Amino acid sequence: MKSAEILAKFDMVARRRVALSTERSYRSWIVQYLAFLVTAKGRAAEGSEAKMEVFLSQMAHDDYSSVSQNQAFNALLFLYRHILKVEIGDVSALRCPRKQRERYVPTQSEISAMFAHLKNTPTYNIRLLAALLYACGLRVKSGCELRIKDFDLERMVLTIHEDKGDKDRQVAIPEILLPAIRRQIARATALAQIDIDAMQPVQLPGRLDRKYPSKQFEIGWHFLFPSPHPCPHPRTKKIVRWRIGEDVIQRAIKRAAQAAGIPGKVTPHCLRHSYCSDLMDAGHSPRRVQEAMGHSDIRTTMGYARKECLDLPSPIDRLPRKSA
Repeated sequence: MKSAEILAKFDMVARRRVALSTERSYRSWIVQYLAFLVTAKGRAAEGSEAKMEVFLSQMAHDDYSSVSQNQAFNALLFLYRHILKVEIGDVSALRCPRKQRERYVPTQSEISAMFAHLKNTPTYNIRLLAALLYACGLRVKSGCELRIKDFDLERMVLTIHEDKGDKDRQVAIPEILLPAIRRQIARATALAQIDIDAMQPVQLPGRLDRKYPSKQFEIGWHFLFPSPHPCPHPRTKKIVRWRIGEDVIQRAIKRAAQAAGIPGKVTPHCLRHSYCSDLMDAGHSPRRVQEAMGHSDIRTTMGYARKECLDLPSPIDRLPRKSA
């Protein structure tokens, strides 16, 4: 099968099996792998497992991160299993080193200073979206994809659908954000009604628009932070109402952090880190925090706890001092 045929089949199969962001990542790695197969190293390796081993080992030699190597490995597994219909055995590639790095967790004073420099645009309520990321511990993608129906203001509950690992979870809505949420829902509802009257569909997850076509024209399914103009769906090319892009909030938070003079690299995901760490520091049960964060393993949650070593006194304090 030629490279063009493989990629065409991949595009068709991937849209039914993986998220759009995963599809783009897998496609990039598969393109690199297909280019590798026509090189001398690629042709010299015999068997699919051997070719994968050489490709992945070369990534380790080229100093790729372990995250990138794992991503490439999963992309190649998808290629062989779902596109080429070939079962892969053991692959013993040289592994990229897994580097242990400290998460940057902004303090509450830093977050407050950054929020003071966040500015809304004529199109988007940036301040509310950033506040939801911190107040509810949302991942940036989940925050951008919030829909009107996700908010139960009577019970003060927010439901996050299809979060990492394709899991749903619920978190409490802070009372302080209720007025801003109500205003944003009213704004999003008004735009949704204009779309419904014009028979302009909203983008739905997966193939839901085919299974339940009427949901494209239900107010509850419209985004809380809708895009200003309809645009082509990246897969189907159908004109739909989309939502705010992750890059919009990423740039806004970066500018606000710089304006506030925060020295660390602040991203929207750092607000999720702060949500977890602040709850742990406040003495809340790790199990409750784990459930709110959507972590599968309690060890992931405990990684956000304040380092006990920071309370250790330095032995230099006990050295005898010369009197003046």
